[in-house]
Amino acid sequence: MSKSPDHLSARVKDFMEAPPIVISEGATIDEAASIMWEKRIGSVIVVDSDGKMAGIITASDIVYAVTKSLVGRQVPVSGIMSKTSIMATPNESVLTALERMMKDNVRHLPVIEKNGTPVGIISTRGVMGISQPLLKYVFRSKRKTATKKKVSLKRKTKA
Repeated sequence: MSKSPDHLSARVKDFMEAPPIVISEGATIDEAASIMWEKRIGSVIVVDSDGKMAGIITASDIVYAVTKSLVGRQVPVSGIMSKTSIMATPNESVLTALERMMKDNVRHLPVIEKNGTPVGIISTRGVMGISQPLLKYVFRSKRKTATKKKVSLKRKTKA
């Protein structure tokens, strides 16, 4: 479950859901959809026979499968999964991971060890916990800047 760090130098491992929910490449789209529904999650990491990440399947992929009439036909997830290189490592900055998620327009980021094994997943919902300290930092900085401007204006008007 997500943790609440006290500072902005938090790492991905502080926010990732671990262990991640994974499914094999040969599992069907129906099985993936069922897991996602039961667990109330928006994505599942797809792994190969060695347990290494092969891709990711998201709720959007399931919607695509429905529109193409692929559900109920024993189609494997490997047929619709995203084979992505967009991922994070446990020890990288959560802010870096968030930036990557925003840049690449993804809501779920697999967390992968160097050997390719998934160890967690980070989601935009999961990292919302960093918003409070981040907003406090931003507002504190803006308040200091505004106070400096007011003091500067008062000095100019008195002169």
